[in-house]
Amino acid sequence: MTDNQQKNLVKQEGNCGIVMGALIVLTGVLVAMTPVLSIISLTALIAVGLLFVGVFTLVDVFRRTGMERRMLDGLLGIFFIILAILIFFNPVGSAIGLTIWVAAWFIVRGVMELAGMGASPYGRSFMALDAIVNIVLGVTLFCINPITAQAALGYYVAISLMFWGFSVIHRSILLKHLV
Repeated sequence: MTDNQQKNLVKQEGNCGIVMGALIVLTGVLVAMTPVLSIISLTALIAVGLLFVGVFTLVDVFRRTGMERRMLDGLLGIFFIILAILIFFNPVGSAIGLTIWVAAWFIVRGVMELAGMGASPYGRSFMALDAIVNIVLGVTLFCINPITAQAALGYYVAISLMFWGFSVIHRSILLKHLV
């Protein structure tokens, strides 16, 4: 590959990163505008996903000819369908469980972002800020009252998305100007 081709690829990657970062920030802004509705919608979307996984798991069980894991997978498919139905009938209550998962995701994402900083030669300061914000958000969600955490979850997701988006934009701009 020639040097010009490499430069063009790096510029394209930088442009794509800027667009992706802007879309992430925009998503964060939209979530911040209606945080509770966003979380309830996300909970319902998870229920739809579980329903599809359950149905497809059962279809797969009945398509198999051998007995390997049929019983276990069949029970798992039924479990997913029941869980999806329970979430559909109580999306607000299910959002509390979602709050715990999102808090864990914030912490894991923050730790992974810190661990990945060593592999990135550019944009480390914003990556570190993004990681610290996510870890603080996750720990805060774990430490506060579950009802308060559920109410704050939409704003926390919005904050996380905006920092992530700005971090992606920052790295992409730096990458674009390296060539």
